[in-house]
Amino acid sequence: MASLINETAAQYRVRPARGNEVGELQNIDLASATLFRGTGLIDFGPLGEPGQPIPEDRLRKGFGDGLIWVAVDHMEEIVGFALCSDRGDDLYLDQLSVLPRHGRQGLGTRLTRRCLQEAEARAFKRVSLSTFRKVPWNGPFYRKLGFREIPVWRLHDWQAEIRELQRLTMVIRLRCFMQRTVRRGR
Repeated sequence: MASLINETAAQYRVRPARGNEVGELQNIDLASATLFRGTGLIDFGPLGEPGQPIPEDRLRKGFGDGLIWVAVDHMEEIVGFALCSDRGDDLYLDQLSVLPRHGRQGLGTRLTRRCLQEAEARAFKRVSLSTFRKVPWNGPFYRKLGFREIPVWRLHDWQAEIRELQRLTMVIRLRCFMQRTVRRGR
């Protein structure tokens, strides 16, 4: 079994995203959102379709800052991505998305570890994110990677602003902010 997992993992690699891949990343974002269909956690609107994809300007900022990476398969097809942003002492993991048909291959872990490596290289103090607390591929996934929940009363102003925006389309009481300390700090 272990050799099958290692063989599967070898079929993928993580690399920096390229500026001409915006449409592919938006499609992956929408496809990964379908995992939440039927959970009642995200508002899919009156037609039951995923909302808008991650905005192009946020992706372009990620390209410009060098804070967006993609997972590609052996055919160089993009199958997942991680987008981060600089939030002072924190590297914020804005979005982690993997195509559902490529799920459970360790890609989320590899992309998250790439973010942690970048945070260390750029001397951030922490990597933080916002996620659903109990959804298996959300809160429990990040806990296994060493992330810990931040109490609401300890959120930074920028985190509180994100939380208020999320309130518009998600069940906010089921979400949390999490963080992991980086070895070297700013």
